Amino acid sequence: MKKHFLIVLLVALLLPTTLFAQGSKATAAEDAVQYTPPAGTFPIVESPITVDIMVAQPPCVEDYNTNRFTKYMEELTGVKVNYIMIPPEQAATEKLALVLASGDYPDAFLGFAVSNELETNYGAMEGLFLPPLNDYYSKDWMPNMMTAFDEFPGAVGFMTNIDGNIYSFPPRLEGCYHCSNQAKMFGYQPFLDALGLETPPTTTGEFYQVLKAIKTQDPNGNGKADEIPPLAGSIIGWSDQVERFLLNSFIYCDLDTNINSNADDNVGYLMNGKKVDTAVNKDAYREGLAYINKLYKEGLIYNGSFTQDSSQLTQLVESSTEPVVGFATGGWRGQFSTIGGDRFNNFHAIAPLEGPDGVQYAVAFLQNPEVGQLVLSSETKYAEAIVRYFDYMYSLEGTLQQRNGFQGEAWDWAEEGQVGLDGKPAIWQELIQWNDKDPQNDTWIQTYAAAMTPSLKNGLASVPMSKDNPDYYKPDNNEKVLFDETRELYKPYEDTSVEVPKLKFTADENEEFSTVKRELANYIRQSAVKFMVGSLDVNDDKVWNDYLANLEKLQLSKVLDLMQTAYDRQYK
Repeated sequence: MKKHFLIVLLVALLLPTTLFAQGSKATAAEDAVQYTPPAGTFPIVESPITVDIMVAQPPCVEDYNTNRFTKYMEELTGVKVNYIMIPPEQAATEKLALVLASGDYPDAFLGFAVSNELETNYGAMEGLFLPPLNDYYSKDWMPNMMTAFDEFPGAVGFMTNIDGNIYSFPPRLEGCYHCSNQAKMFGYQPFLDALGLETPPTTTGEFYQVLKAIKTQDPNGNGKADEIPPLAGSIIGWSDQVERFLLNSFIYCDLDTNINSNADDNVGYLMNGKKVDTAVNKDAYREGLAYINKLYKEGLIYNGSFTQDSSQLTQLVESSTEPVVGFATGGWRGQFSTIGGDRFNNFHAIAPLEGPDGVQYAVAFLQNPEVGQLVLSSETKYAEAIVRYFDYMYSLEGTLQQRNGFQGEAWDWAEEGQVGLDGKPAIWQELIQWNDKDPQNDTWIQTYAAAMTPSLKNGLASVPMSKDNPDYYKPDNNEKVLFDETRELYKPYEDTSVEVPKLKFTADENEEFSTVKRELANYIRQSAVKFMVGSLDVNDDKVWNDYLANLEKLQLSKVLDLMQTAYDRQYK
């Protein structure tokens, strides 16, 4: 493999030089590669080649090298990939730094979520990533990806670094309708029926009264006061956080209190017209925290909601003989219940609650491509092969093969007369329910390069049925349920103009503010949890004013100014 001396921050624990030996290739063989024209045809090469790609392995894929879809790609393209897998328990970003420090690189890195900051550092400044990829962003080179981009306006701009160059390819392009409002809450319908409620609560006041009724009126009918907690979530999980739903009844707030979350996103920043602002120093934010603290103090929120992960939340919902949780938060019902079980079938989404001042927001998760999922080494000899290999996965067929499984087994094209989720003619049908939770070795489960565009996602065939049909909430109809709940309950309360768009910073800005932003984000997230559980008294003016003062000590105003500069540079 290539040896290249460089100086980076992490130089300890260098990886062994034999790491990529299995896929090592002689220079003469590299120079002799013959490609088949044009792009979009297969196989890619006249004679088989082997490339090395380091991949951050997700829990749902057992082994990329023996995976059935990987084998299919080798047969289709003539490109054998030696996948060097980084297991889920290892921090991908730290492993990337160690590999770059070692000077012994694969041809590409897949799934490392290389940020704009790292692209600037490693790509623009150190020259370790293939510079630039702009020319590949055309239908001559990547016809499938560029066709998918037609449904993501401005996609090329999102992928472009601040220096005008492109250093990576996007992960799965996600036109997931229900994911765009993923901060949802679900109520256990049998409890609401037992309490005689014809409709779920619609205001924060009604919600408080319903939680109290669940706690005291024995809606599971077993004669015990075991409906504790009435409301539960988790701090680690796909939009499982209770505060992300409840705070938006007081002020728009996309806050994610998981301390390991990105320091740039979901920290409570918002747009006030063309001005970058924050929710976390506002009186309305304080009122929202006080409301949640009230629920917590009265035993209406499970105390583990601010420490547990989604698997522990699922155990809480499912472990008892009789149901005890009345409301749960998550991106979908599978976040906190067993798919197909009685509790899964009986949790139904509720709309955002109207707060005391009429505030009622659904958090907007902008469906933009993300940088850094596929990055090519600056010294690879196989750029064209890698680009064409992954471009197939952005096609309709490639996406479904990679995500769901093989045609005729897991999915097939729609039949005439079938209707999609959006009521238009269907594009495809699901033969086996998609499962991204259990480990398997048949597909990649849409983990990386793919194009689940809005038209493809909403083109899934569904059987028209009313909500009164006993099969409506069952797993076979899950995608239709997600679509309907989002369209009917959440889209009416979405305002994308208040969500801060993706911002990019210069190398100097990153160097000056990366630590500042991380320390500020940690303080905001930790303080929010402390206010909600009562270890900080949100109703004490001195405590609140000390919190505000600490925000300024941690340079909140300067961070907002930095974000404003980046916003003006990109969007004005």
